[in-house]
Amino acid sequence: MSNVLFWISLFCLALGSGRVWGEELRGPLGEDARSAPRNWVSGEKNGSVHCLGNGGLCVYGQGPNILQIFGPGYSTTTIGGLTLAGEEATSVSRRVPGAAIWEHRVQRNGELVAVITDFVDSERPCFLRRVQSAVPLTFVFRPEAGLRVTTGGDELGQGSAKGSLLVETPIGRPCVPFGNYPIPFAFFHEFSWQDAVAGSYDAAKREASFVFGPGEGTLFVTGGPGLEACLSNMEAVRGTDYGAMLSRTRAWWADFTAKGRNFERELPAEVPERARLVQVLDDTAVQIKAQQSSEGGVLAGYPYHLGYVRDQYGTYRGLAALGHREMCREILDFYFRVFDAYGAIHNAQAFGIPGLFHVHENDEVEITGYITLQAFDYLNRTGDTDFLKRIFPMLDWAWTVQQRHLVSGMLPFNGDETYVAGGVLPRSALNDGSSEATMLFVDSGNLLTDFAAKEGLWDQARVEKARAVLEQTRSTFRGNFWQNERLITNNPERCADPAVLPRTRHGVCESCVTVQWTLRTLAGRYVCADCLNKPTLPRVEPKVYTLQSVSLTPLYFHSPLFRREELRPQVDAILKAYGESGKLPSRPDGEVSVGYDYGLVLYALTELDDPRARSLYDKTLSLADDTGAWAEYYREHKPFSTRCRPWESAINVEALLHWISKTYGWK
Repeated sequence: MSNVLFWISLFCLALGSGRVWGEELRGPLGEDARSAPRNWVSGEKNGSVHCLGNGGLCVYGQGPNILQIFGPGYSTTTIGGLTLAGEEATSVSRRVPGAAIWEHRVQRNGELVAVITDFVDSERPCFLRRVQSAVPLTFVFRPEAGLRVTTGGDELGQGSAKGSLLVETPIGRPCVPFGNYPIPFAFFHEFSWQDAVAGSYDAAKREASFVFGPGEGTLFVTGGPGLEACLSNMEAVRGTDYGAMLSRTRAWWADFTAKGRNFERELPAEVPERARLVQVLDDTAVQIKAQQSSEGGVLAGYPYHLGYVRDQYGTYRGLAALGHREMCREILDFYFRVFDAYGAIHNAQAFGIPGLFHVHENDEVEITGYITLQAFDYLNRTGDTDFLKRIFPMLDWAWTVQQRHLVSGMLPFNGDETYVAGGVLPRSALNDGSSEATMLFVDSGNLLTDFAAKEGLWDQARVEKARAVLEQTRSTFRGNFWQNERLITNNPERCADPAVLPRTRHGVCESCVTVQWTLRTLAGRYVCADCLNKPTLPRVEPKVYTLQSVSLTPLYFHSPLFRREELRPQVDAILKAYGESGKLPSRPDGEVSVGYDYGLVLYALTELDDPRARSLYDKTLSLADDTGAWAEYYREHKPFSTRCRPWESAINVEALLHWISKTYGWK
């Protein structure tokens, strides 16, 4: 929009005519921001969250508010966010289809007062906010505690900018709000603003204010793993035309979207809620890509700035269904580069911080099975044998380390399983036998052994030894985990011999619930050194649990350990309880559902050709929030905890597409 037209519109608004302003002020995106509208109200709590990112710098937002800014890399910690100040406001927010480029149309008292355009540049670690405003609009930045803030001067090379603000995150800052995982270098972020933006910093309050308008102005936020990198990035973006950065970013996202499936063109016309589904599929692909680091791995969400193996397995499955095979390979490549450098994969690995790992209890089981299963699923989809041979040393390691934990044909639980972290399965049961971890061991081990034999990667003696271990574990599986015609989650008999319990382990202290080294008490509980002198935690009586999530995994993994029909009674029981109570808790006596339970139930019903799958299709799709994402947990079908989750979103969209595929014969 021309400057003349802008000021004519502004003059009309001053005369009380918001109509002309509303028609003329379209923002840089114009009619291209055609995605479904997302309504936002100032002061909204626990609402939907969206993500902007290019693999280097990442931003999480909620409406026009910014919750977090971090990177590069993706495992650095947030420096803070931007909050709209002043009187109550609302916003209609839209995203450019196929791109993490957002437009927020802000209203006060029913009048359109500003149009905000947000994106992260495709070539530089820079977040850009362009605001066209009829009235002064203030956003407040409050840096996280312990950060150093410096107001800009000539030394920062402001150039055409009106001002600068430098934020230093000192060396040793933890990369996540739990666990002692310090970042081994200082990193920096610079704020810079130009045109109709006034910035100031109040050292006493430790907050910066950015006042946009009246008029058009731009805020830049760049980052770098060192001061020189940060300043150089800012100089580069300030020297580039804003329109050129927006254009190249749109082109970058268009290239990404073109690599996936075109569901608008491909999906059958009779698919229920087709338009909504097409929107959600695009939402999911974009929000996962925005959360994918330049190293290839994908974030687990805004509290979790790391690459978690389990989360990335479900994310991988969803990406494959969405047609993004290139991202599937990038995740496996990420694992292999870490393994090649450090000889192991842990519960979670850092992005952009070499050698930093989030270690949980029993890190050598379950996630190792997921890695192997993911690799062979990739092989089955692509036929890329050469790639599997290249990463085979990692798969060989994953097979080898699991065997030391086999006791009576059972493996224990990994300590960061979603249902453990959410309290659905108590942490005191972690050393019990895990049906899920053991099933993954058998299923992935068979695939690995057959591949190693066929490609000559193991000698005959090694192959025969592996097959003997697998056969023994398979032959005892039902005795260990199949009780009363149902799959149980845990078997306490694995801990019948106290020698099975490790003396120490790294994970969550059962007393103060912090992540650190813990010691086993005489009551068999694990507490940190500080909690040894606190009141003793009582011994927990062994108990068998049957979690919905676990009972559905054989159908999700296509495990050959079971026939489909023998799993039907468990699925029937879940649907019966759902029909009677209207709830879908992960544990029959609980209130909480992990966010992927809906997708697992839908996937299972689809595998069983059960007509009730349609109702779960409707329910699963309805739970996608107004950014098209699913949450980490649900209570009575209401989201809580982390929003914008790649793992839950990916599993649920795969299940939706799986149902469509089987129902309509669509591929």
